[in-house]
Amino acid sequence: MRRLTAALAGLLLLAGCGLGGTDLVAAPTGPVSTVVETNDFNPVDVMFLQMSVPHQRTGLELVKMAHDKPVRSEVKTLASAIEVTQLSEVDSMLKWLQDWKQPESAGDNPQLHAGHGGDHSTSPESIAALGTTPSGEFEKAFLNLLIAHQHNAVEMAKLEREGGVNPQAKAMAERIFQSRTGQIAQMLGYLE
Repeated sequence: MRRLTAALAGLLLLAGCGLGGTDLVAAPTGPVSTVVETNDFNPVDVMFLQMSVPHQRTGLELVKMAHDKPVRSEVKTLASAIEVTQLSEVDSMLKWLQDWKQPESAGDNPQLHAGHGGDHSTSPESIAALGTTPSGEFEKAFLNLLIAHQHNAVEMAKLEREGGVNPQAKAMAERIFQSRTGQIAQMLGYLE
């Protein structure tokens, strides 16, 4: 049922359907390509997935905050769409890591991230601080933190696009790059 819901919401997001009077960011249109699935991978593919899974989970924690906080309906709708998309992405990433017999995490050693621009995660302290933000200031703080979070996803996707070899992971990185870039532009518009 969760996958059906995710697929339906993903189709709505990709179709750019207007919900609540606002258009969600759609994926770029163009020729549909079929990604040939393989189990070929390199260390960049593995690191991309190992970094992305916790990053996506943090993003899920972040967007869920919009459910119960005072934000515009457009912001709630975007947060819900992000939640559905990222749940589906995490499922795929975990499956690939399992298929490749790779651990879900590379570990917590900061040196592990030195070769690819550092740790791209949103800190638990930032999320905790957001949770205590006064109601009148929450939406702006939420959008700013989510923009930074999605920017980090774009940076990780760039690394995979440039150095990965697995077609599925590279296709996921391209979708993440395109969707998060669009979401950032949309959220910047909400801040104006």
